[in-house]
Amino acid sequence: MIALSIVEKCKGLPLGLITLARALKTKEKSDVEWKMIMDSEIWNLQDENGILPALKLSYYDLPSYLKPLFAYCSLFPKNYEFDKNELVLLWMAEGFLSRLEGNRSMENAGHQCFEELLSRSFFQHSTAHKARYTMHDWMNALAKSVAGEFFLLDGEMDVNGRNEA
Repeated sequence: MIALSIVEKCKGLPLGLITLARALKTKEKSDVEWKMIMDSEIWNLQDENGILPALKLSYYDLPSYLKPLFAYCSLFPKNYEFDKNELVLLWMAEGFLSRLEGNRSMENAGHQCFEELLSRSFFQHSTAHKARYTMHDWMNALAKSVAGEFFLLDGEMDVNGRNEA
């Protein structure tokens, strides 16, 4: 019954269902956690950017170390195809991975973070180039909407850090 209610709240939209299902997969299989998601206030909030509540819930469910990595991708324009290795190097250059190393290299930590974001549908394989990745338009909008939590934003920037305006 709870699962059906969550599906209804996603309005049958595949991306919302997939990302929320993958977030729920990380939870204990208990009615309590699923009910908390079903009863979340996020479902009732209006978003000026039209971001699906299911995507917001999936974002808020991310471990804290993944949130700035995803928000960094707000620099990518819609439909931008990126290389996993290049993105990990960008995360390293920004210092996002320095505290995640543990007993592994920063690069390995970055690859694990990337794979976790990919498994949660924050990234997807490019349809044009198998070795490259993209973000769905709604994920791109979500990244842009949460970027202010981590970065000072001064207008829209392209992937090279130049103002587009």
